[in-house]
Amino acid sequence: MQRLLGILLVMLLAFTVACGDDSDDDDGDNGGDGPTPTLTTGTGTGGDPTATSGDDGGETPATGGGEGDAAAGEELANSNGCMACHSTDGSTVVGPTWQGLYGSEVELEGGETVTADDEYIAESIREPGAKIHAGFGNLMPPFDLDDQQIADIIAFIQTLE
Repeated sequence: MQRLLGILLVMLLAFTVACGDDSDDDDGDNGGDGPTPTLTTGTGTGGDPTATSGDDGGETPATGGGEGDAAAGEELANSNGCMACHSTDGSTVVGPTWQGLYGSEVELEGGETVTADDEYIAESIREPGAKIHAGFGNLMPPFDLDDQQIADIIAFIQTLE
């Protein structure tokens, strides 16, 4: 039942991002100012929903790729719906909190631990099912963000001590 609710939440989140408020959109592209996840089912492990940006983007490195801008990262996190599932104040929501995440040891399903560094966070954004945070299911859709966008989100996460 929790898995079904999680999948429905992810679908609602993807729909909200795809159909989000474009009232400040002045370029006539109906809100297409950034990557818009498109939810499809059956393409992830076990039929789990996956999200893509709609462009193939090619291969991208696993890390954020340089210095990030925390303010831009916060804006990206809000505009891509990240804050619907990840808190910044330590509270538990659908996904793990981002407060104190950067540099911490994260327990994964199966008991293994990893350090929440640039590489781990970038991988978690692009391939959320690769390393599942213990206590949280594989509910997050992957996002096709470029290296700079990921570096910005990582910089934002670093500010959340």
